Amino acid sequence: MDKKIFMKNFVTIRQCKNSFKKKNLKIYNWVSAAAENGYTKDVNSQDLENIIIKPKLLSKTGYPNFKGSFFNLKTDSPILLAPMGHQTQFHRDGEIETCKGATKSNIISSFGTQSRMSLSDIRKNNKKAKLVWTIFPFGDLRWIKNQIKDAEKNNVLAIALCLDANVRSCRYKDLESFYDARKIGRRSNPISPNPEKSYFYDWSLIKNLSKFTKLPIILKGILTSEDAIRGIENGAKGLWISNHGGRMFNSGYSTSYALYDIKKKLKKHKILTIVDGGIEKGTDIIKYLCLGSDLVAIGRPAIYGLNLNGSLGVSKIFEILKNELKTAMINGGFNNLKSFNQDRLLLGKFKNQYGI
Repeated sequence: MDKKIFMKNFVTIRQCKNSFKKKNLKIYNWVSAAAENGYTKDVNSQDLENIIIKPKLLSKTGYPNFKGSFFNLKTDSPILLAPMGHQTQFHRDGEIETCKGATKSNIISSFGTQSRMSLSDIRKNNKKAKLVWTIFPFGDLRWIKNQIKDAEKNNVLAIALCLDANVRSCRYKDLESFYDARKIGRRSNPISPNPEKSYFYDWSLIKNLSKFTKLPIILKGILTSEDAIRGIENGAKGLWISNHGGRMFNSGYSTSYALYDIKKKLKKHKILTIVDGGIEKGTDIIKYLCLGSDLVAIGRPAIYGLNLNGSLGVSKIFEILKNELKTAMINGGFNNLKSFNQDRLLLGKFKNQYGI
């Protein structure tokens, strides 16, 4: 696609998604697929829609400042790139190209052991990238520690441990389209040695790894306050509230409800919190920040951009979201990240769904 045409004509995430769908329905079905009939993925979006933002007039917003932080690193926005596997099916250079687009928009990039391109290849092609390496515990303890050593060598900011993807789920869209992404695209990152190892780990894994590395460990896949507390007690420095975009377990448990419940029950714990799930517009970001998240992670929309126009497409997606966030902050009466709190939300419809 011509760069000028893309930059001019694509102005919303919805538009990019629809164009991606028209371009290649089979690949779109793989990206949009979720566990079983996709109910949990749908609930992520539905619950966000059920949260109402209360606007505030004459708030002296000025030019809104949405600069945030990731541990000790100051960030230009509260947005980061979520890890997604098998990206060379969307673009020949996959994660390398995605990282280039995220870096252009000054976004922290998350990649991981399910990536097609290795961490060293990603780093070699992008010395300036701010990286998080996501480890799926699909090997023995020695293999996991070697992954951490490699991450340290490649100057990542943190380790994310993905705890909610022990076995590939039954995704009806995938099964019915007979499309297997694992067979498409090139690879430089070795396949994880033994996914079944993840079936047998317990919380001692977190304690062991938090003592092994000085890098902060973020637990990805947290959905309950009980697991959040266990993680903190065993040395986790960050919580990533996620149901894997609804792709792994069809529980009907949305990330917005999980975030609400965890923040309500962990008031005494100050810990970096990231959330993902269903984000396609600026007001979605505001809702998650008001519920108590420090950062939001963007997954599927970045893939739409990658498939349509490589790194330029990825960067375009992030610029769309940043612009929508800025516009929504001005119109809603938010001037900085400190102005986001639950008092700015009407949660009646949202709470009724969960019997709160």
